[in-house]
Amino acid sequence: MEERKIAFDNISRFLAITRYDIEQHQLINDQSLNIHAENWFRDIFNFVYDLNLINANFLSANYPAIDLVDDRNNIVYQITTTRTKDKVEHTLTKIAETIYKDFSLKIFFLLEKAKFNKETRDYFLNEHSINISDILKDYRDLIKDIETLETDKLIELNKRFFSFDATKYTDEIILDLIFKHLLKEQKKIKKDFYEDFGNIDINSKIEINSINERISFEIKKGADYRAIIDNFCNEDNMLEDLREYVINNLYRNILIEILSSQISKRELILKQTPELQDLASAHNIDFNMLIKKLHNQIENDIEIQDFNTMNIAWIIVSYFFEICDVGVDTKC
Repeated sequence: MEERKIAFDNISRFLAITRYDIEQHQLINDQSLNIHAENWFRDIFNFVYDLNLINANFLSANYPAIDLVDDRNNIVYQITTTRTKDKVEHTLTKIAETIYKDFSLKIFFLLEKAKFNKETRDYFLNEHSINISDILKDYRDLIKDIETLETDKLIELNKRFFSFDATKYTDEIILDLIFKHLLKEQKKIKKDFYEDFGNIDINSKIEINSINERISFEIKKGADYRAIIDNFCNEDNMLEDLREYVINNLYRNILIEILSSQISKRELILKQTPELQDLASAHNIDFNMLIKKLHNQIENDIEIQDFNTMNIAWIIVSYFFEICDVGVDTKC
């Protein structure tokens, strides 16, 4: 059971990271990952669904709406990132002109699948006699199907296709992708400027840790975006990755560096991050300095190109401050 959970969590994590990677390539009109993804997902679909898909480009260049074909099971896939009604309409129209017009069609979205309103769904039903929702798939559908696999097959899937490539996705690259994804999500947030600035818990922690006005301003501002990280972590099970890197790597090293002037480093490296933080409090270490160092270290480890990205660093620091991974609180 534990091996199954480890395998499933790794698959879910890898799919999430890949999605963020494709998302960032899309923003700069780089389609290289899309091309690679066609063959990668072809192999995954074949394994998960017992199919015999091959790349349609190997057969002919005359099927622009089709990426993968399985003649044995009469199914075709289109792999895409475009979610518009026009794109789906074009796909359906083009396939109707090919020898695959009677095949079952699946449109797999590398990012999030299109979510059409009732009017659009009715249009496809009336014009093409299909329930459009049945053919639109994305990573959520794939992960649900993977979760239903028998244990041996799920573990084998993980070994074959999701063995983590540390050279491709280092901790720094993962954090960079996470930040860029969060930055994209941040732009969607509509702030309610009539809300109270901060909250009682945040203000209490700020007082306990003697946080100065400048840093408390950044923490309160970052706290307004906590829902972004909550949704992001709940959906993709990425909180532990984020905590491992930011808290148990960056913040822990900062604590050891500061405390080593008063305590043996040999003793410090044996302690967990919460223990180090308690020692910092006991030795009256300035948490303003610790938080600023953490913020600076995060910025140094990712590509900082604009002020908005700097805000993302404060959002991360604020998040871990609020849940008590950074800074002490008698309630934690």
